[in-house]
Amino acid sequence: MCLKPDTHKEALQAAVPPAQKIPEAITPTHSHERNTSYDIWLFLGVALFQKWTPVWPIYAIYAMRFLSTHVLLSLHWMFVDKDNYTHKLTKKQLLRERGDYLTAYYLHMYVQIALQLVFPSMFFNDSSIIPRCMMEAFAMHVLFVEPVYYMVHRWLHVPSQMKSMHGFHHLSIQTLPTTSMVQNFHEHIVYVATFGPAFFVPFLVMGRQHWVAIGAYLVFFDIVNQFGHMNIIIRNKLWTSKYSPIKYLLYTPEFHLGHHAYFNANYALFMPIWDYLGGTAREYRKKDPAMLPKSQQDFCFIGHNGGLSHLLTIPELCIYKIYDDYKVYLPLRLEILLVHAVCLVTRLFRNFYYCSRFCVANERIARIIVLLRTPYDYITPSRYAGINEEIVKGMREQHQNYGTRYFGLGNLNKMKQLNDGGIDIVNMVKNDPYLCDKKIRVWTGDTMTVASVYHQIADIPNLTEFYYIGAGGKVGTAVCELLVKNYPHLKIKIFSRTPQLKHPNISYSTDLSEMKDFKVVLVGKILSGKMYAKALLPHREVKTRFILDYTVPALPIDCLNKRPENIQHIRVGLLQCTSGNFLRGHYDFCMSHDENHIVPCHFGCLINTVEGRETDEVGDIDQSQVQRMWKLTLARGFENIKIDYSYD
Repeated sequence: MCLKPDTHKEALQAAVPPAQKIPEAITPTHSHERNTSYDIWLFLGVALFQKWTPVWPIYAIYAMRFLSTHVLLSLHWMFVDKDNYTHKLTKKQLLRERGDYLTAYYLHMYVQIALQLVFPSMFFNDSSIIPRCMMEAFAMHVLFVEPVYYMVHRWLHVPSQMKSMHGFHHLSIQTLPTTSMVQNFHEHIVYVATFGPAFFVPFLVMGRQHWVAIGAYLVFFDIVNQFGHMNIIIRNKLWTSKYSPIKYLLYTPEFHLGHHAYFNANYALFMPIWDYLGGTAREYRKKDPAMLPKSQQDFCFIGHNGGLSHLLTIPELCIYKIYDDYKVYLPLRLEILLVHAVCLVTRLFRNFYYCSRFCVANERIARIIVLLRTPYDYITPSRYAGINEEIVKGMREQHQNYGTRYFGLGNLNKMKQLNDGGIDIVNMVKNDPYLCDKKIRVWTGDTMTVASVYHQIADIPNLTEFYYIGAGGKVGTAVCELLVKNYPHLKIKIFSRTPQLKHPNISYSTDLSEMKDFKVVLVGKILSGKMYAKALLPHREVKTRFILDYTVPALPIDCLNKRPENIQHIRVGLLQCTSGNFLRGHYDFCMSHDENHIVPCHFGCLINTVEGRETDEVGDIDQSQVQRMWKLTLARGFENIKIDYSYD
């Protein structure tokens, strides 16, 4: 779904019936971004105080809060947001929240250091008092924190405070559990003073407290606070009947989401009774999302793992990383072995990872399922038969569960060496006792990949030549043949030891360093960083300015940072949504590219789905269909990414 920026006013107008007047959103004056590069030092800095006070309780409380928060965030994704394609999280919101949702934890660690130094007996006592301390903290929360927070919260909605502090929290429209912790830094200070009395007052009055009780209170507080920002609907009479005490003593997510919708109502922390007493309670009913049946799944794209970076971007681990670029954290071979070990363990329980379902053209449902095989499997020929069998098994399961007939193959799942570009999969389907008569269609989507790469090169202004790495496959061959056919002046030099194309405008090179003589380099094959370093670093000057890379995954080329020239490594072979609602939902995450982008082969399969194609798309590419597919792409509101080819 092509989303506009998550502006306050538009989202609020959509959330509330027209008859209700909505206050104007007040834009905060402070920055919406925080530099998180020093967070690790904030975390480790606590250890410096070990000489004066024990720091392990501080780290223990942090660990409990961090773990409970991420478990709840993962569960919320899996059971609430994952298949709700009407509730798409924007990259803008995720980047903003990502830098702030742990700020309170770091602040509280240093507040605890100060309190331990001044009041050591507030944290270190006999463990037998822990139950009483917990009960006293709970009582103080109900009797003091709740009414004080209600008043503080109303003060935060005074226009001046809303603009300087609280408006930052309200920028998040599609709330997550962790949205509850996204606040302006000054507001965190206000909350320390507001919530601290829950355990500080009992210590002053009763003369006892324990760090375990404090930690338990903070974890409990986090969970209930996050509960209020979940996208779930609770309509049980315990919460809806005006005669039920629960209605007044414990809020529902819907009650608090009403605060985010109305701004001037439902201020209470966890106990709505204060809104009823203050005359600010207001009913809010969140609409059930209008979606196609859960049993519907028209198309399934069978993807694969691309390494450690892909694994770390799955939302079950952390929703805030789903749009991250591909990164290499360890030596590549070590990363591959590490991910392979993880997949081996996971495969004891299941063979596929299921991504979100999303809507296509308002009437079809598609989903990506990821075969739990790693790059190690795809470079080991003895495993190829097993991979192909699992692909067909996945097709069988999807048809049995959803009646799915249309299937696409991801990059490594259609390798020439693996299954002859999908031809072997088609034959296996025909010979499968269950699938043989189910009219299964298998697509590689390579026609759309050719269309995207071809137009990405053809649209470069005044291009007369370029260097091509990885033109030996069927995609590269088709791209080259179309380019020299339609642009007779264009010359292509291909890096390959086995010449395949014979044309006066096509030449071959076995020396990668020759790429330095070309302004534009097109990459369709993954090469090691050492090969690029050997080709580029020894030379005083290079002409190269743009390396256009459509490999999956597109690995970073570190040696470019060591060149004085501004050589841009740009991932292409990507389509971006520019208009319309052809795709709705999370079709774009965990692929190491930007929001509202999609790889062409996947998009080509989706076009085949809505067009009702009843033939397979495997093996060689039908070049006569390239332009037709491209026109369909543009008509659906997608196009290649835009690149500025000017340079100093």
